[in-house]
Amino acid sequence: MDFKVQKKTLELLYKLLEGTNGIVPFVSYYPQKESFPDLEEEQRLKRAAPETQGISSAYLQRFLEELMASGEINLHGIMVVRNGCVVAETEVYPYQKNLWHATYSLCKSITGIAVGMMIDEGRLGLNDKVVDLFASKVNPFIYLKYKNLTVRHLLTMTSGAALNEMGSATEEDWVKAYLESHVRFPHGSQFSYNSMNSYMLSAIITEVTGQTMMEYLDSRLWKPLGIRNVYWESCPMGRTKGGWGLYITMEDMAKIGQMYLQKGLWKGQRIVSEEWICRSCQKRVETGEDNGYSYGFHNWILDEENAFLFNGMLGQNMIFYPEKRLFLITTAGNHELFADGPMMQLIRSYFGNHYWPEDVRKEDRNAYENLKRFEKKCSSPPTERMPLGGGWTFRKAVGSRRGKQGPTIGARLSRTGGWQREEGWNRFLDYADGKRYRMETNKGALVPRFLQAVHNNYSEGIETIAFARDGEDLNLYVREGEKAYTIRISQKRYQMQKMSYHQEEYEVAAKGETARNEDGILVLKISLAFLETPHSRRIKCFFYDGMIRIGFEEEPGLELIQDALASVTKTGGSVFVQGLFAKLDPEYVKYKIKTAVETEVIGQIIE
Repeated sequence: MDFKVQKKTLELLYKLLEGTNGIVPFVSYYPQKESFPDLEEEQRLKRAAPETQGISSAYLQRFLEELMASGEINLHGIMVVRNGCVVAETEVYPYQKNLWHATYSLCKSITGIAVGMMIDEGRLGLNDKVVDLFASKVNPFIYLKYKNLTVRHLLTMTSGAALNEMGSATEEDWVKAYLESHVRFPHGSQFSYNSMNSYMLSAIITEVTGQTMMEYLDSRLWKPLGIRNVYWESCPMGRTKGGWGLYITMEDMAKIGQMYLQKGLWKGQRIVSEEWICRSCQKRVETGEDNGYSYGFHNWILDEENAFLFNGMLGQNMIFYPEKRLFLITTAGNHELFADGPMMQLIRSYFGNHYWPEDVRKEDRNAYENLKRFEKKCSSPPTERMPLGGGWTFRKAVGSRRGKQGPTIGARLSRTGGWQREEGWNRFLDYADGKRYRMETNKGALVPRFLQAVHNNYSEGIETIAFARDGEDLNLYVREGEKAYTIRISQKRYQMQKMSYHQEEYEVAAKGETARNEDGILVLKISLAFLETPHSRRIKCFFYDGMIRIGFEEEPGLELIQDALASVTKTGGSVFVQGLFAKLDPEYVKYKIKTAVETEVIGQIIE
């Protein structure tokens, strides 16, 4: 079984690196992403002027301004909470703070809360053995390999199990595949981050209770805290994923965060024991990385600052400073897998060891009003063109955290004559109206490659693309396989719309700009933001007589996918897979990733 998983993993990686559309997944596809229900928020946290909670409004504004000005930070939303009061909050246009957002691994900490509840109820113990909990799935070979694996090892990421996220994309029964995978090191002997450990905890809750973890939390967490706009994806067998797949709003994350700071209490009701809260935030294992983090029970620990994190890749964070009665929430689309990038460094520089809020400060009405104006500016559409820095914008052509990131499409194109103003947009609408093109290959796609892989929802490739004027806007008609999509694009501001992609519902924002490059070629640049996720798509169309050339990029893009591939092939999986990738020329791998992610296609006009 383990060899079959390895073989299928290599096949999938090969297809992804080839940039192939029309991938037939190994796991039966079924729609996962639901439409945002937009139910009325319940039990919202109190809002307060920062000074009433001992923080300077001017200090918070400087912090937000620096976040927004950074070309290395792609912030979507942020909230600062002190003493149970929200003292600063904003989304970054076109993102919406009241819309749920994919959290990726941040949800592992909520899985940890569910495990704590099970332990509080006496239905589970840290030293319970996994082979006993899944006795019906254990044969003599599995027993010999995993006889000493415990719940504690899953919580501390010290299981040693080889099956990781890539394996989950090739198998229907993840519990079976996990138990049949080989063991990379003795249980408990070292740290190795693996989302399948979190999935196994979710599966254990289902095995013990007969409920999915999502169902188990309904009466214990979601309803007591008034959390209604929440969704958690399931595995092919119907179990809650546990390690990823949670969509939740910042407001509802804030409720969970405040409950945590109150050591398990919410409005006088005990949600989880104080003992579990304290135990989960204590260092349990060194990570082996030189980044200042250790690991607790499904929480990241910053010992030097007496802080801990719920962390998800690309900038989904809840950062707690319990002694300061303070925490922050961020959603983002950063080029980083873990909490060691520019955004976290900036947060620590403002709220780390040197900073201590007062109990209360003198009222500063002018500073508070300036802060509120700046928050509103961040969340509002720009008057003429997209601002630099932060959010789904044309970011500065600066280096990434490793100094390797080249200019974005926006930065490159802006050097070739700049964006035309309104009269140029209207001329373009007249020019493009009615034009239709057939693609020579099927490599282009509307949905970012990374998002396709996460959802097991692969594009068939763009076959035709057409343009039609609609007043001052542009309608983009795209056919992928048997499906046709219409994207409405405006120049002045993003057009908010829903898109059903293989029956998965996405909230999408689209905006367009036009220019001519140094050769006088007309260019349309489309910004397509998938608002409930960290991911966005950039599409650049070059118009020639009778032909169109289209380039596709995604954010986060090339460097992020390189990091993700390195993570799943070097820190997890089989020795065979690791050895194979170790022999490949890194520049060749980088080239293959680039051609898969930054796709270019040619289309001929249909008369």
